[in-house]
Amino acid sequence: MVDDNYPTISVILPFYNEENNLKRLLPSLKRMDYPKNKIEYVFVNDGSTDGSAELARKFGCRLINVNTHDIELNKGIGLHTARGDLVYWLDADMEVCSTDFFTQLTKPLVEDPTIGASFTNEFAQDAGSVKVESSLLRFISYHPLQQDPLYAFFSPDLEKQVVEKRKNYLICRFIPGKIPAVGRILYRRKELLKTAVGKSKPFIDMEAVEMYTRGGHNLYAYVPNAKIRHYHAENLRELIEKRLRNLERDYLPNYDHKYFLWLNPNDKKDIIKIIFWVIYANLFLPEFVRGIIRAVYYKDTALLWHPVVSILTTDAIVIGFLSKHKGRKIIFNLFKNLLN
Repeated sequence: MVDDNYPTISVILPFYNEENNLKRLLPSLKRMDYPKNKIEYVFVNDGSTDGSAELARKFGCRLINVNTHDIELNKGIGLHTARGDLVYWLDADMEVCSTDFFTQLTKPLVEDPTIGASFTNEFAQDAGSVKVESSLLRFISYHPLQQDPLYAFFSPDLEKQVVEKRKNYLICRFIPGKIPAVGRILYRRKELLKTAVGKSKPFIDMEAVEMYTRGGHNLYAYVPNAKIRHYHAENLRELIEKRLRNLERDYLPNYDHKYFLWLNPNDKKDIIKIIFWVIYANLFLPEFVRGIIRAVYYKDTALLWHPVVSILTTDAIVIGFLSKHKGRKIIFNLFKNLLN
């Protein structure tokens, strides 16, 4: 149990028709050992027509009803309503697996004021006795940030950001432009509003991390023992749909003014890296061999998803670019920059 010196936390949860997922998430939140008077729950209900809102009311939260159908906007609405010293976003398809989850994430921020935020793995493979039936979910969850091969290839390696090991957590130094794709982060709320979000309502995860880091908060605590599970994609269709949704709702519309870009479209090395991956993924054999090696090492056949996921997610993104005028323009400019 934490003492009275620990800060208050605002937990923000946007949802739309998530009754089944909330039946898993909310009981896990009830088990938290963080003092009840130190934590507030801000739920943003986007016009749900199932029993989600009733579950939220029974749980005990500040319920905000909206009709935006824009999850980033709803995250921002929750943030601008929050009152806690710290703020954390949850997705409805998550489950907190350790009773001291918030205690562990908060501890580094209490111990060291130079640490701007903290985070943990996206999926705890060893949490509880509940078996993960979906082999695809297990496959992507071997990566600490739940990245499929395409995502991991272009994203900076989390392990390379570690600069110091402490008793219960690791210190990472994030460099603007080279930040790993960390989604769920416990921020210092006022500093986040000042450096990353300001008066605007939407909240886009990676854009916020980039701006928060540029604002001088480049030290992050990585707390692997704070266990949570994100049931991100339990089948291939869900995974591809989420990748395409990110492309269509965030990447393409905001491309000209995005702060968070893993690749420099004016750098020939980065352009060659894109071309290499597209060819590599479609060769099938290299990822097939990689999958076999990892399946043997981890003793889990879920790793055999490697070649299938690599090809289908890669080709889906390529088709997603080609199907949109903005996407075709970006591809044309990439080849133009490569030839110049």
